[in-house]
Amino acid sequence: MKAVIILGVIILILIIGFVILKPEKEQVSGGISLEEKEMIDAWIIENDLNQYGDPKDTVYMGGTPLFDEKTGQSIDKYEYILKNHPDGPWFSSN
Repeated sequence: MKAVIILGVIILILIIGFVILKPEKEQVSGGISLEEKEMIDAWIIENDLNQYGDPKDTVYMGGTPLFDEKTGQSIDKYEYILKNHPDGPWFSSN
């Protein structure tokens, strides 16, 4: 009987530890959750935008808005999208 109680307590402690230590959302680059990344991708498709969240006919110097030729710095696609759409229109499209 004591062994069953001890085993139950151990299992309970493991479950509580997992719940406490479990991250709220899995993160991708720039601190954007995978859930938000999926929402952004769906918003791009629903609104017929290019892969960067801009109108499809947008032309970029150097071919991509993710690389600044002047500074040599690159940014993540989702960081670029967040910077250009701080109002988060993908949240209201659901």
